Amino acid sequence: MKGKKTDKTDPQVDKPVEDNQPDATPNVDKGDSATSVADIEETSEYRELKDKYLRLAAEFDNYKKRNAREFSRVIETAASALVLQILDIVDDFRRAIQQESEDAARLREGTQLIYNKLMDILQKRGVREIEAIGKQFDPVFHEAVMQQPAENVDEGQVIGEIQKGYFFNDKVLRPARVIVATGSDDSADAADGDQVD
Repeated sequence: MKGKKTDKTDPQVDKPVEDNQPDATPNVDKGDSATSVADIEETSEYRELKDKYLRLAAEFDNYKKRNAREFSRVIETAASALVLQILDIVDDFRRAIQQESEDAARLREGTQLIYNKLMDILQKRGVREIEAIGKQFDPVFHEAVMQQPAENVDEGQVIGEIQKGYFFNDKVLRPARVIVATGSDDSADAADGDQVD
């Protein structure tokens, strides 16, 4: 029996089984049809969500463009309304220039009316003057152009205004250009005299 080959058999099936072979089970795709249906449903759901996303992105892009156009129109409308009001003042100046009058008082009165009209328009738009004269110098609101000795005035107080400053909606649009007091000449001389001793 040494020369004979013996086969091992599986007692349950009576089939020969080779020693070094793994247990081979047939590849049966359980639920193969269910998996493909789920894949199709997921794919169609994905397509539907992607379509919704693309539509939403396009709508948002259109919304942004619409808002930008509307904002631009609002700015143009506001600017054109301001320009129309200023053109009325330009017309007033033109009439004042064309007026042939040697009466300086009438000319000054007409100019004052035009100035008041312009300031009224600017105040309605949020522009107001910065108070400077008699105030303590503040670099946030004032720009010191020069210093000058002054009597009966505290050092650092604004004693003159070269150019008006303005706020625009509570923000400094332009600081006032001012002259600032350095104290009286007598106090400066006394300070110099103290230093010499």
